[in-house]
Amino acid sequence: MNCGKTLQLKGLYEAIALIGQGGMGRTFQAKNLGRLGQDCAIKQFLPQFYEPELRQKAIALFDREANQLKELGSHPQIPELISYFEEEGYLYLVQELIEGANLYVELQRDGIFSEAQVCQLLINILPVLQFIHDRQVIHRDIKPENIIRRTGASHNNFVLVDFGAAKAFTSSSNRTGTLIGSAEYIAPEQARGKAFPQSDLYSLGVTCIYLLTGVSPFDLYDDASDRWIWQEKLPTSISHHLVMILNRLLERAISNRYTSAREVLQDLQSLGTYPKPNSESLEESYAPLSIDPKIYPQIATLIELLNLGQWQESDRLTNEIILELGNKDRIARLTAKEIELIDCEIWLAIDRAWMQASNNRFGWSIQQQIWVNLGGKLIYTEDNYWEFAAIYEKFADRLGWRKPSWFNLEFSPRIWRNYENLIFAIDAPLGHLPSLFFWEGFNLVDPVFYRLEVCRQSRNRA
Repeated sequence: MNCGKTLQLKGLYEAIALIGQGGMGRTFQAKNLGRLGQDCAIKQFLPQFYEPELRQKAIALFDREANQLKELGSHPQIPELISYFEEEGYLYLVQELIEGANLYVELQRDGIFSEAQVCQLLINILPVLQFIHDRQVIHRDIKPENIIRRTGASHNNFVLVDFGAAKAFTSSSNRTGTLIGSAEYIAPEQARGKAFPQSDLYSLGVTCIYLLTGVSPFDLYDDASDRWIWQEKLPTSISHHLVMILNRLLERAISNRYTSAREVLQDLQSLGTYPKPNSESLEESYAPLSIDPKIYPQIATLIELLNLGQWQESDRLTNEIILELGNKDRIARLTAKEIELIDCEIWLAIDRAWMQASNNRFGWSIQQQIWVNLGGKLIYTEDNYWEFAAIYEKFADRLGWRKPSWFNLEFSPRIWRNYENLIFAIDAPLGHLPSLFFWEGFNLVDPVFYRLEVCRQSRNRA
């Protein structure tokens, strides 16, 4: 795309907009005419503009990225390679277009990440790192700019991009080589030209503390005392468990770090198993809240409806409040990110109102106790999705959202109630209401329970 001329390649790919430019080339949004005009991304490398040594490096990086994507692109969180070729002295790589913002852009736009957002990032990205490491590949350039939140996805929505720096690792990986990576994020051994799978874990840890603080990683390490000071830069406190996980990722000695992404994930998921709460702990967690009705008047309306025993109207209003705050028109379109952005005091106030009006029969905390008793966890990934699905069915049965299909005989197959056939009465099964997680809201179970847990812990520390 020069001087008004449209860039069309091999008669198949037509560039329509420049979306990125770096030291060795440009990236275009394009149409794949061979796939009915489907959007794609074209990386154009410009080796002819460099000295011979740099030209060889550019060509090597191009070949490396093409080969890595060819091998790894079968993973849904890695861009699919469509084609790569040379034309008129330029090198081109055509790949799947990932629609969405990278995490650097997201932080600049929306502000620092919360603990829950960082946990969701880790839960999403660690399986991708395990996938590439299992295939003997080290990414070598993990940083916020190379992680894109895919627009419209609710689960596994982070995509790892830019495999130009990636390399295969072998028994000779500890030999000193060329320094590749972004200085703020690379591990100490990588700065010396060596890279291991644990180097990616270190860079992921640095990415997380940057997202939590908004402070350059250079300023999160104190050279005088030779230690990380990122905790001193946190605007709000986070759980001790996550601090321990991040500090182990950030160990300068490889032997002190996690040995694999899988090990980090196991440690992180242990954070996601609730202790069984008792009635005393619930009372402590739900001390009176101060929601100013002028700030959010619908909370006052909800409390009035609940105290009148208007359960169906209360349920509908509860869902409307969450949809309005999440800026969505359907429960199914809410994602973990929207859940996370809703103020803690709103979540806790709604939950307490339901519990008080129902004498602890209804409310998200009651549902959470049932979920935990069934073996449910705080955070799920694609690796244990089927475990989640099985527990969700038991959860729906326990709450009375599904019923026996044959003459109410308990041994008969279960069928879902329609919303209109839910039991809007105080003698409904324990935890029957509210219905946020009913049917199409199943994706919200673990994000909402996680959010409530974080909100309670935050409030108890205050």
